[in-house]
Amino acid sequence: EFFDAVISTDSYNYFGRSPEYLGEKLLPFVKAGGLICICVPGMKQDCHDNLPEALLAAWTPEQLDYIHDKAYWTRLIEKTAGVDILSIHEMESNTEVWEDWLACENEYSVADRRAFAAGGGKYLNFIAIILRKHQ
Repeated sequence: EFFDAVISTDSYNYFGRSPEYLGEKLLPFVKAGGLICICVPGMKQDCHDNLPEALLAAWTPEQLDYIHDKAYWTRLIEKTAGVDILSIHEMESNTEVWEDWLACENEYSVADRRAFAAGGGKYLNFIAIILRKHQ
């Protein structure tokens, strides 16, 4: 146990989708009572069974498998012993966060603009996940 808190911004969705990751790889490094605060791009509602063309304008189905809704993250985290979910919610800054990202001039944000130009923004959000390790 080393850290009072762990903060993950726009990355946990790449490595944290395994049901074992939180309990086996992250929690052992957080002190009892410590916080884990995560921010990930998300979907307002899961649509993986029928992906909208607007999202497919920028991403493949495989790339979209990294983006999920609040219910997905809740189900995944509830499988982990030793942690309490304090909150999983859509961030109030959702629109601003996406606008900031799309204003960047890198190959990824430039490519992502296609989805938003096609109306994909109505499906997407940013999700905040606040957890506390048991005492």
